[in-house]
Amino acid sequence: MEAHAVPTLRESSRAGTVVRTGAIAGLAAGMMMAMWQMVVGAIATEPTAVAGIDSSFWTPVTAIPSVILGQQWFHGSFDSGSVFLGLMGHMMNAIVLGVIGVASLVAILGTKPKPVAAIMLGALYGLLLEVLIVNLIVNNAQDVHTLYTSTPEWSWWAAHAMFGMTLGLVATVLLRRSPD
Repeated sequence: MEAHAVPTLRESSRAGTVVRTGAIAGLAAGMMMAMWQMVVGAIATEPTAVAGIDSSFWTPVTAIPSVILGQQWFHGSFDSGSVFLGLMGHMMNAIVLGVIGVASLVAILGTKPKPVAAIMLGALYGLLLEVLIVNLIVNNAQDVHTLYTSTPEWSWWAAHAMFGMTLGLVATVLLRRSPD
């Protein structure tokens, strides 16, 4: 018979800390990224992949549901359904990716990471997300690149680096305050 290791209370507590920290840091990083992209869209007002729609404050948010639900969900102006689904989808992804990112950060840097190291590792994680999620998955899944052209393409790289940097910074603050 095979023996199974039972996690100790300390290991369970540490895992809970990582999940909570990842969720909070992911939410903060997701909000930072969303605000950045919305402001860039409002300032840029460049043509998107959809004729007649220029980037705007709302295009990055409405582009999110358009990835799965189709181009009709993509708007250059406020549309409550698209905005709601876009923000909810983005924040849920940010929380999940935040937990994964913080778990990776703790595995590499330990439970009390140094801020600069966590921010740098976070930036690398964010850029990895840009490559994997946006460039390899989303852009290959969409015939019309509503997401990638909802703001200037360079802004996605900056946004994902910002996501990771914010994730690393918030995670560092929370982990260093934790008694574990």
